[in-house]
Amino acid sequence: MLLKLALVPAAVWAASLAARRWGHAASGYLGGLPLIGGPITFYLALDHGAAFAAQSATFTLAAILGQSAHLLAFAGVARVARWPAALACGWAAYAVVSLAVVGLAPSPPAALGLALAGLAAAWLALPRPQGAAPLPAIPAVELRLRVGAAFLLAVVILWSAPIFGPVVSGLLLSIPVTGSIIPPFTLALYGPGALARLVRGFVVGLTGFAAFFFIVAAGIEAWGLAVFIPAIAAAPAAVFAARHLASRDLG
Repeated sequence: MLLKLALVPAAVWAASLAARRWGHAASGYLGGLPLIGGPITFYLALDHGAAFAAQSATFTLAAILGQSAHLLAFAGVARVARWPAALACGWAAYAVVSLAVVGLAPSPPAALGLALAGLAAAWLALPRPQGAAPLPAIPAVELRLRVGAAFLLAVVILWSAPIFGPVVSGLLLSIPVTGSIIPPFTLALYGPGALARLVRGFVVGLTGFAAFFFIVAAGIEAWGLAVFIPAIAAAPAAVFAARHLASRDLG
């Protein structure tokens, strides 16, 4: 259990340090990838079986629609208010949209459709970056918050999975943890231009998140744990393809 809990924040820590070198958009790519949800889903499959993991992954995939709503609400409110108001509106948008998704009980293909529709809408509506932006320094307090939030989420999901079941686990896995920590710091320290790069980077990163969870949701009951091999490969491939297509709008 300690090893399971340690791997999740370690992945977030490594991604955060990498973002210092490649900038705000890269921070978004890494924040959108399944660095937290991927390992936890693997643990859920080990502990509770393929059917449990498949259902959980399906709802995680569908709740990307909620993550898109979170980004749109945060970026929109950030234009007229400070980060606490923007974050509160982002969380409210995620909760409303994700709970609505539960009522749809989507299949993996339908969940993928919801996810892609949300990402497309976010890409079209999010602000575009203007001018240059400095590289993120990622202060020590921010790095501790990222790692602490990842650790806390892992504890909550692994503890609650046998109590609340795969639907709640799936929604918890899609909670925008890094999307709630990185944007406030970016807005406060680097301004709206950097925030625009970051949130657009998150949309690109979430394509990898969607690819990973679609493959797991659709294939784990047939392939077992081996499905995580193509899922892990598909995540960065999807991000690379989306980055290439979106290069003009990322600045």
